[in-house]
Amino acid sequence: MLTGKYCEHLPLYRQSEIFARQGVELSRALLSNLVDACCQLMTPLNDALYRYVMNSRKVHTDDTPVKVLAPGRKKAKTGYIWTYVRDDRNAGSPEPPAVWFAYSPDHQGKHPEQHLSPFWGILQADAFNGYDRLFSAEREGGALTEAGC
Repeated sequence: MLTGKYCEHLPLYRQSEIFARQGVELSRALLSNLVDACCQLMTPLNDALYRYVMNSRKVHTDDTPVKVLAPGRKKAKTGYIWTYVRDDRNAGSPEPPAVWFAYSPDHQGKHPEQHLSPFWGILQADAFNGYDRLFSAEREGGALTEAGC
């Protein structure tokens, strides 16, 4: 079910219909509850991955727009997936690379500010002006070091 939803992009209502054709009645509400339960079980893994990525000397970040269907809306709106990459293999680090993702419903600089609040080091980012405050001396604890793309 999770593979169908997140890898094959099958909405839960379609999965419910597929299961029904095979004689298995699973309501969308039940499938939604199962997705939520799985996400709750994975929270400690997500938190550990976040801490690992932020505990690096250098992080690369980028954002990607995604179309999102909101409940009760007929038109899709644009949300954003923020990607944070830790990978120092080119610098000879034996540490394994990792990627942490976050979602936001809009494209405001407050999101990377919040995501990167525990990070201190070199941030490789594009020219999105939402990153500017991260490189400012006014940032709590001091500015990050900027590495352009």
